[in-house]
Amino acid sequence: MPEKLNTNFVDHICIAVKDVKQAEQDYVAAFGWKVAYRYVDEPEKIRVTGFMVGPTAIEIMEDLDGTGNTAKFIERAGEGVMLISYNVDNCAESLEKLKKNNVRLIDQQPRYFAEHDRNFAF
Repeated sequence: MPEKLNTNFVDHICIAVKDVKQAEQDYVAAFGWKVAYRYVDEPEKIRVTGFMVGPTAIEIMEDLDGTGNTAKFIERAGEGVMLISYNVDNCAESLEKLKKNNVRLIDQQPRYFAEHDRNFAF
């Protein structure tokens, strides 16, 4: 039987889009949400707009130059939900549980996200 991964809540949902400015306008018009944050992550090649829905961030993101993972995702699957991130108490321990449960992981060790002072993994 698989080992249970304890999660606190859905941390964020990333939605890949071709035009983040247009998508931001569409989300504001459709839902009346206020933009919580915007950022550019050069190493990940993404431009992001975030909206908070309770404790969960809804992030719309576009690829900066057409060569990053977001562009590859859109090319393969079209615009839409690219990932769902779960908040856990200990990222390293959670990765170990996932490995024991035979989950295919991108990261074998946690990465550090300085802007939010926390670890994460794919």
